[in-house]
Order: sequence, then structure tokens, then C-alpha cells
Amino acid sequence: MRRLIIQLWQTSPEHPQLAATPFMLAASAAAMDLDVELHALGASVELFVRDNPMRQRLVLPLGRALSAYVEDALRAGARAYACSTAMRDRGLNASEMIDGFSEILGMVALLERSLAKDVSVLTF
Repeated sequence: MRRLIIQLWQTSPEHPQLAATPFMLAASAAAMDLDVELHALGASVELFVRDNPMRQRLVLPLGRALSAYVEDALRAGARAYACSTAMRDRGLNASEMIDGFSEILGMVALLERSLAKDVSVLTF
């Protein structure tokens, strides 16, 4: 099965208008039976922190919470992985992440997944 990796690099809860798109793409690709992974790097790990009030910021023009887009992607079958360095730098651990979050991986593991055969990578 072909895999799509969506790297969340500059995506963060600080800019909800920009953050919704990669999750909409992830949900759409998963609905098309692609194997979809979300790789959270840097500040984007904060999109998956359960108690982060920034996840409730509204995305216009629909007025939906950013968290709804994240949950749509995970419910559709996308898997979310967070960079271990980004997690460590923010003092976060796996128990603080939302339901449906997959796991924390090191940068080498994330790179290996991105460089595998039959993988397409989109970066946001």
C-alpha cells in the first residue's frame, strides 16, 4: 500500500487557519485507503496535547475548532507520530497526548519512514 506522510513542521495551534489544511488532506487521503502518517515536528506536537486550550481555537470561515480537524484525520485512520526532541524540549510525554495519538519517534526513525519506497511526503 502506498504511504503518504504529512510532515507538520511550521503547523501549530498559533495559526489555526493554516493548521487545518494538512488534517483535511490526511482525512481525505485516509478515506481513499492510503496509509497516512502525520509527523509532528517542533511546535506542531502541541496540536496533539490533550489539555492544550489552543486546540480549541476556531478555524474560519466554518468556525470549527482546530481539534475537530485533528480528530477527523485520526478517526479516518491517519496515525500521528511526534518527534522525541520536540516532546522533550516541551517537557511532554505520551500520557499527555490525545486519544488516537500513535507514538513518539526519534528523528532518525521519522526520516527512515519518509525515505521508504512508495512514500510521498507533504510538508506543512
